[in-house]
Amino acid sequence: MKYKLETIPVWDALHAGPDCPFCLLLKQAERRYIDFYLGSSVMNPETRVKVNTTGFCPDHYAMLAAEPRPQGLALISHTHLLETRKALQSVQESLKGLDKPRKAKKLIEQVRQVLGIRDSGCLICESLDMTFKRYAFTYVYLWGSDPEFREAVAGSKGICLHHYPEVLAMASEALDAPQQAEFIRSIAALMESRLDTITDDVHWMTQMYKSENRDKDWRGCQDAHKRSIGCETGFRIPSKGK
Repeated sequence: MKYKLETIPVWDALHAGPDCPFCLLLKQAERRYIDFYLGSSVMNPETRVKVNTTGFCPDHYAMLAAEPRPQGLALISHTHLLETRKALQSVQESLKGLDKPRKAKKLIEQVRQVLGIRDSGCLICESLDMTFKRYAFTYVYLWGSDPEFREAVAGSKGICLHHYPEVLAMASEALDAPQQAEFIRSIAALMESRLDTITDDVHWMTQMYKSENRDKDWRGCQDAHKRSIGCETGFRIPSKGK
């Protein structure tokens, strides 16, 4: 088995009844990772080495900074900056001593390369990506092995468009060949139903702003515009590039 099964969280997310269980699971995981990097882990040498060399994307730096725990972020930011200054030291000396403009292009490219490496990763994004893969594998595996789970999926609202292709692709890793096509058909049908419902709800919402429909029933479509965004975008792992 390629991925560790996460059966309890996946079951809980499915029972919670959100528009997409993966969106809920990843929001919860993101919260855990934020807490982890601002907690006692900042004193762990192995964690500090990872932070020093990889750091975080702008979205997750913003989330870390928004927390009322400035000491932890200050500690990891300090050593991360020291590592950055170390990587830039040589080219910085050359830039400060620049005497001929024609040398600038080469030096600027060196700066770009150093900072490109610095900005190419995010520890939280990487953790979320692997977490999603484990949850997706578990979801598909349970669908193939547990009739009760399959029934629960069939009665759910399905998943968001953002997570849809990756969940379909996980069928080839979690299911045997005879089940793969059946799973894909089942999830595709759920998606079709979800899109039909949300499209109809958004359309009815637009109609309710017409004067001739002022006294008609909203049919629960007051938040259809928000649900449509949730269906299309879902929980997105920020770009690893900062």
